[in-house]
Amino acid sequence: MEQVIQECERLDTRLAEVSDAITYFKNNGPRMRYDKFRAAGYFIGSGTVESACKQIVTHRLKCSGAQWLVPGALHTAKARAAWLGDEWSPFCLRWAELPLAI
Repeated sequence: MEQVIQECERLDTRLAEVSDAITYFKNNGPRMRYDKFRAAGYFIGSGTVESACKQIVTHRLKCSGAQWLVPGALHTAKARAAWLGDEWSPFCLRWAELPLAI
């Protein structure tokens, strides 16, 4: 990141685009350490989030004819995430604590 900033500083810093780029890289550099994030096992692309949206939202909440109020959609999405994340069993152990549908 430091090398990118140094190369930008060698350009004409009077140009707004160059100045903006330098500011951006200085402010966001710590969040852009992709090599370290990959080494730590983090996913850095948007594919994981997009897949989660498809698996949780599209497959369950966008069923034909389905209509949802926000609270019901949130509860259903959380339950679907628990199911897909292999956390369903602990979730079911708390079954008695869950509100009843009326």
